Amino acid sequence: MKNAGFLNLPSWKEHLQEILIKMGREDLLKLPLLGRENADNIWSAFDNDDFFSLVQTGIFFSGRPLSTFPQKIITSNASFALERLKNNLSKETYFSAAIGGTFPFIKIQSDCSISKPVKFYVQNDAFSGLVLSTMEKENKNFNEAVCDAKWQEDSDDNSNFSLHGISCRNRLVLQIAEIFGCFINPDNILCRGITKLETTDVSIAKELGMSIRLIGVSEYRNNSLKAIAEPCIMPDRYFLAQARGGSEIIYLKTEENQAHVYACPGSSHESIVRGIVNDLDLSSCCEKQELKNIQTLEDFENKFYLRFNLINLTNTLAELLNIFSHSDIEIEKIYQPNVSHETTDNQQLVLFTNEISRPKLNIALDKISKNLKLASLKADFRIIDRG
Repeated sequence: MKNAGFLNLPSWKEHLQEILIKMGREDLLKLPLLGRENADNIWSAFDNDDFFSLVQTGIFFSGRPLSTFPQKIITSNASFALERLKNNLSKETYFSAAIGGTFPFIKIQSDCSISKPVKFYVQNDAFSGLVLSTMEKENKNFNEAVCDAKWQEDSDDNSNFSLHGISCRNRLVLQIAEIFGCFINPDNILCRGITKLETTDVSIAKELGMSIRLIGVSEYRNNSLKAIAEPCIMPDRYFLAQARGGSEIIYLKTEENQAHVYACPGSSHESIVRGIVNDLDLSSCCEKQELKNIQTLEDFENKFYLRFNLINLTNTLAELLNIFSHSDIEIEKIYQPNVSHETTDNQQLVLFTNEISRPKLNIALDKISKNLKLASLKADFRIIDRG
């Protein structure tokens, strides 16, 4: 740790000082800081040449990119961590502070002799979780829930990254790296956000005893990796659905079918600092393992929730079911929600499919879009109904 230093400071540098003092880590306040601008008297700031001659492990918060970096990097910035992993710098990159509040659980499971993990589900973005929880519990629309969440959350993360699923996907990639020892390019992962979520689907989910949550899912068996980051619908009794708004939760399954669940408050300044301190200790005592690069992803097979707007219900439904049948997709249940503004000519209908892959489903949905003008797809969600 004596060769560590701060490459920059966060906008909340006063809070950083308070947290380190509260943790009894005043020694970290004495680490060198790159650049004399914007440095308070408490920080020992150095010019470039002096700094890089002293520092081998740099602590990097969100900020402008640098042209020069020390040998090792500890970062709270998920996007920056991913860029380094893409450039095969996994052994020199530490990112507990970029994963979110679940990093202590991931560290525990990797250090302890529990069964080998093979699958995990994670609600790893507190902001989107708060938006969805507010829509569900307070009957607010999307824009109202976003405004409420922005008022309540003090996160420095870009809320657009959260709402478009990018934060969930980026953290999922880092969690895959820590849990499975694999790296997959985040661009290869299906990523869908919640910006198009309608209150109608939140209401239907409640009618059915279900909830909608933005989650990441990954499975690694026999050198085959699966991963998605998207809003899914699940029974409201599930741990992932019960996590209070603004919190994070991870549910992990092992090869012996054991289940481990860890819930925590959403990412905060304190969790970021604790992640950095964890990585400082880790980087000074042991070497990281090289990640295995995965080039392609397999697809999950799940049941799907599909909400259509149908004109001329009886005839259109018959044609709709005929297309699904010819696509070898079984419809297990049909549900007509209680939507007050429906007319006899224009009605909402929800179909629940059997277990299929999304590519197969998309082929059928393309046929419906091209050939059945009286049916329009309004929403589709992967159903999480088993571990």
